[in-house]
Amino acid sequence: MVMLELFNFLHFIGLVFGLGGATIATIISIKADKDKDIAKAFGKIIPTISKLIWIGLILLIISGIALPFYITWPLNKQLLIIKHVLVAWIVVIGISIGITAKKVSVLAPVGKENPSIYFLKIKKLMKSLSIINIILWYLVTLMSAFV
Repeated sequence: MVMLELFNFLHFIGLVFGLGGATIATIISIKADKDKDIAKAFGKIIPTISKLIWIGLILLIISGIALPFYITWPLNKQLLIIKHVLVAWIVVIGISIGITAKKVSVLAPVGKENPSIYFLKIKKLMKSLSIINIILWYLVTLMSAFV
């Protein structure tokens, strides 16, 4: 029973870190598009937010693998499999966002230089991946209520 409570607690902490971090990153990203000062600060704080998201995701994965061994009530196995597939997509897209973010920082215009077309395409790709990822985070959270 203690292990069930421990892994359940770790699952909630992982959810708070992962979903909370992804939500904050999305909100700040939207604000950064409209305000250059926020954009500069965003570049400095996003690595910390990213680490928080990854810690949350790791906690969710570890506790998510362990929890079914301690749960005594029936689980909806089909929904659980779908949830796990979505989590795998969150990981894949998260890695893609990290790679794309590095490209964006390398290609970012300096000073009053105009952004290149490639930079704008990469930035748009990163935005699209981020939107997909935040939607997946909320879908997984919603599905957790029904597993």
